[in-house]
Amino acid sequence: MDVALVATLLAPLVVLVSLRLVRAGRHQAHRRTQIGLLIVCVASVLALETSIRLAGGSGAFLAQSAVDQPGLLRAILLVHIAGAVVTYAGWTWLAVASHRRFGAALPGSFSRRHRRSGRLVFGGLCFTALSAAAIYALIFVV
Repeated sequence: MDVALVATLLAPLVVLVSLRLVRAGRHQAHRRTQIGLLIVCVASVLALETSIRLAGGSGAFLAQSAVDQPGLLRAILLVHIAGAVVTYAGWTWLAVASHRRFGAALPGSFSRRHRRSGRLVFGGLCFTALSAAAIYALIFVV
């Protein structure tokens, strides 16, 4: 649980570092950073999901919360999951599409779409980090 939370919280910061790399013309380093971060984040989410399933599902975690609003907790969790799934799907699409086009001249015809998609992914990662921190706090801290 803690590893997934740390990876989720650090992801937007690592993306910012990665953006600095690309602005400095270090496209290969940007590419490696993004692919590495995506792999770490997906692996941590898969480990988290396995842990949740083995512990009895999300309901078992929600039951641990001192917050006496199970409907609210479930709604926050569902919004978090939906945002995370959309973000990770978009990020994976962007990584695959960018990998296929990487050999072309930079910047190329895909650059504008890449930047727009990257901004959306960054926003999604920020949302995912904030909502994950909120869920963690509501279940384990409050």
